[in-house]
Amino acid sequence: MYLVKYYGGSYDDYYTVVLFVTSKKSTATKYVTKFNSTLNRWKKYYSRFEYTEHGFAWIKEEYAESHYSRWSDLRNITKCYYEKINVR
Repeated sequence: MYLVKYYGGSYDDYYTVVLFVTSKKSTATKYVTKFNSTLNRWKKYYSRFEYTEHGFAWIKEEYAESHYSRWSDLRNITKCYYEKINVR
């Protein structure tokens, strides 16, 4: 069996979310590939609403009210992956 998950955050606010379990490795691989590709596209899109100051990315003031929530959520997600698990 394959457990498909994604993780994000850092240090104290690190988290892992289990998405689903499948018996097919190909299903897990396809989903992980699609998830990570989509995540990168959305991060690239939302990067146009940010600026860098002192090495940190921040959202521009004019977009804070309309885009902050989604920008922050996407920024926290690192990647999706799968893990092989044993069935008892």
